[in-house]
Amino acid sequence: MILSFIIPMYNAEQYIEQCLYSIIEQPINKNTFEIILINDGSTDNSLSKANEISKKHKNITVYDQENIGLSATRNRGIELAKGEYIWFIDADDYIIHNTVNSLLECLKNHNLDILEFQYIRTESRILNVSRHNKPSFTDIKVLNGKKYVATGGYNESCCISIYRRQLILEIGLKFIEGRVMEDMVFNAEIVPKANRIAYFPLDAYRYVINPNSIWTNKESNAHRKSITDFIFMTKKISGFIKTYKQNGIGTKIIESKQQEMLFNISKRLLTSDFTISEINIMIGDLYKYKLYPLKKYKGISRLRKLETCIFNRKLLFLLSIRIYRFFKKPIDHFIIRKYRQKREKLIKETTVNI
Repeated sequence: MILSFIIPMYNAEQYIEQCLYSIIEQPINKNTFEIILINDGSTDNSLSKANEISKKHKNITVYDQENIGLSATRNRGIELAKGEYIWFIDADDYIIHNTVNSLLECLKNHNLDILEFQYIRTESRILNVSRHNKPSFTDIKVLNGKKYVATGGYNESCCISIYRRQLILEIGLKFIEGRVMEDMVFNAEIVPKANRIAYFPLDAYRYVINPNSIWTNKESNAHRKSITDFIFMTKKISGFIKTYKQNGIGTKIIESKQQEMLFNISKRLLTSDFTISEINIMIGDLYKYKLYPLKKYKGISRLRKLETCIFNRKLLFLLSIRIYRFFKKPIDHFIIRKYRQKREKLIKETTVNI
């Protein structure tokens, strides 16, 4: 068997059918792949829908378990997989038709350990045509992992990479359980250890923005957890940066990713309901680990520079939080709402153009 799709599922009854059929209807031999779908304690009708579909397709296996979280579920999927390669799919996302065959051909032709490709982050569920005709395999540049992370970077999501299962097993690599941003840490560890890795410029995946995910959920507990997890992961990345330097691997790309993560922390802190005292302690913790203030880096907008400048001046940043909280309703209505409308318009235009 060539490929194992691993799909953790939690309360995805509205999306799982599209996700599964985006794989099943790929024009490839059904004996070459399996779908491992793990229901992670869903409280809706996700499991019954998945079971109904699996009865019609022998290469879909559905597992049911109590809720243990995304990372732990992915780890279980790795243990269950039989394919030479593994592709992690989120249950609320979908794959573009007639793309898997090209990805498998690229993996085979270049004998790759890891293949990265393109995606679109969208709110649309009808954005199902690739932006590209079949790219040329002759233009693929194969590198070892050390050079790849130092020059081209790597994907932050594990859903837009396909991994050789044996490489994961040899390293003994697992996703950090109970945290968000576990993909970035997973890739930061596995990519440098690949002998052959390549980027294929094929738009093959749709990452669908889910308002109930921890990334976008503005409810207090979810928003707080995203911040504490981000801080945890920035510290983990510091460890990788140290290891990279010890092994003669360039760190420019990973340091830039870490700075981006820290900038996201600043934005989330601004709109959080942590007390000023709690935020002050968090900034002090970042300073202790030499993660604050943020470093200056090129190629960012004037607004980003201003926001970074404010965050780097703690008293000014804490004052900004007080101002935001005082004017929260008008700011959310006139600024944040306007931004979301602009983003939705862009998504619709993209849908039409593609």
